[in-house]
Amino acid sequence: MQRFVILMYHMISEPKTAAEIKYACPPKQFEQHLKMLLSSGFKPVSMKAVQEYYIQQTPLPDKAFLITLDDGFEDNYSNAFPILKHLQIPAIIYLATGLVGKTNQWMSAPTFSERKMLSWAQIKEMASQGISFGSHTVSHPKLTELDDGSVSKELAESKQLIEEQLGMECSHFAYPYGLLTEKTRELVKKAGFKTACSTRSGFNNAERDPLILHRIEVYGDDSKWKLKQKIKFGMNEASWLFPLKYYSSRLLSRLG
Repeated sequence: MQRFVILMYHMISEPKTAAEIKYACPPKQFEQHLKMLLSSGFKPVSMKAVQEYYIQQTPLPDKAFLITLDDGFEDNYSNAFPILKHLQIPAIIYLATGLVGKTNQWMSAPTFSERKMLSWAQIKEMASQGISFGSHTVSHPKLTELDDGSVSKELAESKQLIEEQLGMECSHFAYPYGLLTEKTRELVKKAGFKTACSTRSGFNNAERDPLILHRIEVYGDDSKWKLKQKIKFGMNEASWLFPLKYYSSRLLSRLG
């Protein structure tokens, strides 16, 4: 069965604290990741193509991959956007709409540094040149800790604002912190979203629920071999020993 991968990034900049190493991918590293994917025969696709794959059964190319960026940091415009344009790779950015033009207020200092978020002017420029935008709620809350009415409000208001600002339908969502329940999923569906990304690792195929898509999280210090391994095995963590353990266990199971 055909499968594809969705890669999850956040900040495309140099990490400023130890905790940010997981979430901040230096621009040079980001570019190396993308060039490695292209040279390895992977084909970039848009979230629209993924939506059509699920709704209209439009096939995706073999070895398809989708780039996603969560939260809407300003460095997505200053650092990621030029690289994506140069390599002609589509991407989707999930916006916490109440933080547009502000800072990453939900991230605690001094664990994380204060960083600027995208402005609507930057978002509109990127949208005019092939970058897609989805909802990441209004305030980036843990949806599983809110009542149903508050969840619906976060979903509806963020979706509406994106549609008003960009003049197009907002059909895509990403769960903040990756937190969701079956009820959360139902509220996302009721709000009118066609796809929703989780932070659960693994591959996607025709049997995957499009409202609980799986992603592979790319860390800022992931070398090219680590990313290759993550994509090969559909996991978030990479190590030198993993392939040896994996193939040894498969061999032993066959011999058993």
